Amino acid sequence: MTIVSSLRRARKNAQLTLSEVAAPSGVGETNLSAIENARRDPSTATVQRIADTLGVTFVAVPVRGRSSAALAAAAITDAQTSGNPRLAYRNFIQFADDLAAVDPVTRVVLVAEEPERSGERWDDALAALVEYRLTQAAAPLPQWVRERTGDRKHTWEPQRSSVPLPVGADENLVPEPFRRRGVLIEESELVSA
Repeated sequence: MTIVSSLRRARKNAQLTLSEVAAPSGVGETNLSAIENARRDPSTATVQRIADTLGVTFVAVPVRGRSSAALAAAAITDAQTSGNPRLAYRNFIQFADDLAAVDPVTRVVLVAEEPERSGERWDDALAALVEYRLTQAAAPLPQWVRERTGDRKHTWEPQRSSVPLPVGADENLVPEPFRRRGVLIEESELVSA
């Protein structure tokens, strides 16, 4: 994950157009597009102006090789888009492991940046997972997690293998943050063997 991808995600999550960020940041719309699409490397000053306009800051934090929510969401979306639901599920479980393996402060840091919305139920699954892991650590929930409420009435289960499995999850074994969002992933799945 790069600072530029974080800036692009922040702009999209704020539902701002390129022109709405370009003008107040003093960066031309064409230049901003080129920066976001990796056709131009911005200077530190340019990155700072864009970040200031978006109201974000960057902090160097040791993450001990663990993925952030934003990076995990991007990997899940890429796998889904490429027709590999097994890899999407594996990326989700890896993120569950990453959060479980770190201290509470690092957990909060790893989930602070809002992942780009995919429009898929994976958005609900990630929010449920973050709530589940942060609640275990008695840590505060970021706003994006509270806003992704899911749809309890229309349950969803991720496809865990190349071929959909005939047996579904037992809803009684699904942690509450998942159940409330209509995501059927059993608690025992959230730990790698």
